[in-house]
Amino acid sequence: MPQQNASRYIKITVGIILALILIAVVAQIIFTNKVETALQEKVPASLNLTYGNVSTNVLMGKISLSDVSANNSEENIDFEAKSVTVSGLNYIPLLQNGDITINELLLEAPEVIYHQTEKDTTSKKEKKSPSNTYIVKNFSIQDGRFIMLNTTSDSTATIEGIDFTLSNIKFDKETAQESIPFTYDEYELNTDKGHYNMSPLEFIEFERLQLNPDTGEFQQFVLRTKYSKAELSRRLAVEHDHYDLTIDHIILNNWDFGFGNELPYFHLGELELRTPIFHVYRDKLLPDDTTHKKLYNQALRELDMDLQVDSIQISEGLITYRERLEADVDPENLTFSDIEASINNLHTKGKGEVSAEINAKLMDNGPFTLDWSFDPQNKANTFLAKGSLSNFQSESINPFLKTNLNAEVEGTMQQMYFTINGNELESQGDIKMKYDDFEFTVLKKDGLGVNKILTAVVNLFTKNGEKTDEDGFRHGDFKVGRNQDKSFFNYLWVNLKEGLVDTMTGGGKKRD
Repeated sequence: MPQQNASRYIKITVGIILALILIAVVAQIIFTNKVETALQEKVPASLNLTYGNVSTNVLMGKISLSDVSANNSEENIDFEAKSVTVSGLNYIPLLQNGDITINELLLEAPEVIYHQTEKDTTSKKEKKSPSNTYIVKNFSIQDGRFIMLNTTSDSTATIEGIDFTLSNIKFDKETAQESIPFTYDEYELNTDKGHYNMSPLEFIEFERLQLNPDTGEFQQFVLRTKYSKAELSRRLAVEHDHYDLTIDHIILNNWDFGFGNELPYFHLGELELRTPIFHVYRDKLLPDDTTHKKLYNQALRELDMDLQVDSIQISEGLITYRERLEADVDPENLTFSDIEASINNLHTKGKGEVSAEINAKLMDNGPFTLDWSFDPQNKANTFLAKGSLSNFQSESINPFLKTNLNAEVEGTMQQMYFTINGNELESQGDIKMKYDDFEFTVLKKDGLGVNKILTAVVNLFTKNGEKTDEDGFRHGDFKVGRNQDKSFFNYLWVNLKEGLVDTMTGGGKKRD
């Protein structure tokens, strides 16, 4: 009798196992048919979806498509991927309400091509509210590639080696009405090389990018002119600077972005620029660009975004500037090295002044400082600049003076202090200098000899330490009208030039 019971139990167990296997096989077949039917009937025809094989696992709630391709002409997007895999499909909300909840959505080696076109500002598409809720707990991209093409302005962008994760994505009828039509929690982005044609003349590149909700970093960031200096000049109708900027590391701390009050916003706690090296060249043989140059107050104020950067830190910087004034003379650099700078409260819609403190060495020897402040909300575009130069061996600037002014100088600038108050139309300030044995040499036009007459006249009007105050300083002041088709830094230079001339050729004493 026990043997009969044991045999009965075995038969029942085997029967249950066979029934479960049969149910699983039937469920797998039904699940696969449902997936294939949904792909054929539920996917919009405008998406033009094609794929290789479909594999499913009903027990794991898993669907995988290989060799996926899709394009949407309405959204100007082409998409390809080695595979698209959905895992952990939750059947209960799907059967109850038609809501879709999955544990993981994985795109393997996807390539997205976005064809950027002119925006139609005359009409806005009405946002459609979904009738169901869609939740993805973990979304991942492995080894992705993004390409943006702009056929109207020859602007392209490419990002390689994209690894991206995003958690707890939710899309429903409420989120669909927002500027970003879904909510999410944490994310992590890592990429390899990126390239962006920012204009017909310049491009941006970087070697690596890392971003998460708190920090970000660009490595080996580059902004360059696409053409050589000679080729750029051939392509230009008016003068335009030739740029070569490299930055070892750009680090972002405590940052946030999004949309608010119909404007995009970007808020950043701290931006670090490590070892920026910036070479600028200008061909002055080309016609001047006579368009109005905005001061930084106005440029920030009119920017169509809410920008707030609490602090920018620049370390180990270098800036060189060259101007070609003669066709047969190779220009020399004006150099600011060992740049350490701090810029605070940079904003477009906020309150308070933007302030900058800059320390550098002029021509690798004279410590130079500049403190600069302005309020973007001040519509008169006022600014205040204070600075100093000390222990400057003037002979170091002779290569630049020789190619730019046909002049050379000897002597030591022990100390110089200046203050400039200005606005959109005019500026004024004062300057004081302590120097030793300054002597100017004016060269002949070909630079191969000394123009003795002009040299004598210039030095006749240059006072070498005469009429100083009790501390040995000569004083000067100045007032300058702004040329509004020149840059802010040209404005600063014109002020300094007027102050230097007045200090070295004027009465020397401080005026009451």
